[in-house]
Amino acid sequence: MLQASTEKEKRLLFASIRLMICVGHADGYMGEKEVNRIYQLVEGKHFTLQERRILMSDLDDPKSPESIVRGMSMTPTEKLTILRQLYQIALIDRKLSPAEEREIRRIACLLDIPEEKQRQVEEWIYEGISWRNRWEEIVGE
Repeated sequence: MLQASTEKEKRLLFASIRLMICVGHADGYMGEKEVNRIYQLVEGKHFTLQERRILMSDLDDPKSPESIVRGMSMTPTEKLTILRQLYQIALIDRKLSPAEEREIRRIACLLDIPEEKQRQVEEWIYEGISWRNRWEEIVGE
């Protein structure tokens, strides 16, 4: 979903980036890797100047997730994709803080993602972390 070809996909991408910024700020600040990832997502996309200003403003002063998701219409798959993206931005610095985890869960509830689906995504994320850690053990890093 990180490539937006239709207007709806563009709106979803815009909202997901804004929610990623919320997660990035959950532990008190956005790290360099998180900010760089946001810039990568914004570059080359067909956002208007106003949309880019909103995103850059959010980097300094994130809006509430409630205001971002209000009135959005999403399929269950789109919601789960956003949830996955929220975990990805939180883990870009290779750690998931309790504050980031709480913010992700709060956003998942705002998106009306059923608890069972939230749990499945969390398990999938933690399995991925285990796989990555195991690889680092294998190669000695």
